[in-house]
Amino acid sequence: MSEFAYKVRDDKGRLVAGRMPGATSGEVVDRLHNLGYTVVSVKPAAAGFALDFSLPSFSRIKTEDYVMLASQLAAMLAAGVALTAALDVIVEQTENPRLRAALQRTSDDVKAGSSLADALRKHHGTFPTLFVNMVAAGEVAGNLEEVLARLSVFMEKQADFQQKVLTAMFYPIILLCFSLAVIILVILTLLPAFVKMFKDAGVPLPGPTQFLYNVNLLVRNYWLFLLLGLSGLFLGLRYFLRTPFGRALFDRLTLDLPVWGTLSRKVAIARIFRTLASLLTAGVPILKALETLEKTTENTVYAGVIREAQHNVSKGGSLAEQLRASGEFPTMAVKMAAVGEEAGSLDKMLAKVADFYELSVDYAVKRLTALMEPFFLVVVGGVVGFILASVIMPIFQMVSTLRR
Repeated sequence: MSEFAYKVRDDKGRLVAGRMPGATSGEVVDRLHNLGYTVVSVKPAAAGFALDFSLPSFSRIKTEDYVMLASQLAAMLAAGVALTAALDVIVEQTENPRLRAALQRTSDDVKAGSSLADALRKHHGTFPTLFVNMVAAGEVAGNLEEVLARLSVFMEKQADFQQKVLTAMFYPIILLCFSLAVIILVILTLLPAFVKMFKDAGVPLPGPTQFLYNVNLLVRNYWLFLLLGLSGLFLGLRYFLRTPFGRALFDRLTLDLPVWGTLSRKVAIARIFRTLASLLTAGVPILKALETLEKTTENTVYAGVIREAQHNVSKGGSLAEQLRASGEFPTMAVKMAAVGEEAGSLDKMLAKVADFYELSVDYAVKRLTALMEPFFLVVVGGVVGFILASVIMPIFQMVSTLRR
């Protein structure tokens, strides 16, 4: 099997170049004609040994990039632009180098006769599983542009939902990090000067001051061992969380926390129901939708529930029955799912449940941040007060000593 470089014109008259494998140039020409192209030239690809010094791109692809990709592709397909031509236009307009390279190879595969879903599936880790499966459903149903339009709306909602949570948590985290930095700075720089002054004056150090000074000495004398120990602890914990048992234990503990657990459950339920509703609306069969949902669910506890639900549905059971049996879903969500199954409108009911829980998460995050701000202020204020007391108490003792 040889590789041929070709130049063709699409139905809009645009010049398109690429490569295609084939036994002969005539076979490649026939395949290009079958794809609807006007062949300009087909030549054997340049052979020989060549070194590629280009480094792989590690740039992060944001959710906004996928939203723009889906919306642009949907708009061009709805306007009657051929898929290959639309991909070429998107490749030229894409700024992210990693995404642009993947789209270029996807475009070449589509020109070579591959389906869009199969071409996207080759780039594991670049395109989300949900994205690929919804594209596959659109190609099978013949409504790819409609599915892509729904996908862009869904991913935009997900991005907005995640941004709300991150924005709400941003201020408390910054406050805590800044306070810790100030506390460390005081302990390592200001406290030793005060301790030296008190010792020179013969003033005994109170317990709190001596404690902070011992912390200072510990950090200064054994900073390398502390750094290695913390690094080892971090790496060990990271490795443990990557194991199936560690990940499952962490996800279960996260769901069982007093306040944070409730919020985590609402976030997981909102994402699960929204994703499943979008897949069903796009025409994905329920079993395939549950399989995709399991792969895209981050929390292993809920992923296990979905896996069992898929097994139950494949045997003729009900989705709502498995959700109820798991005990991980609230009664209202289960009843809405049951009503949707009975009425044949499961996708609509799931979308309503997702709307409710997304709104509930929005209110819960606002309440949580309203509680976290004073909590962090009290904690930081208490630590700062302890440090100030550790510095001020020796001063009072010094004054008392001088008066005697």
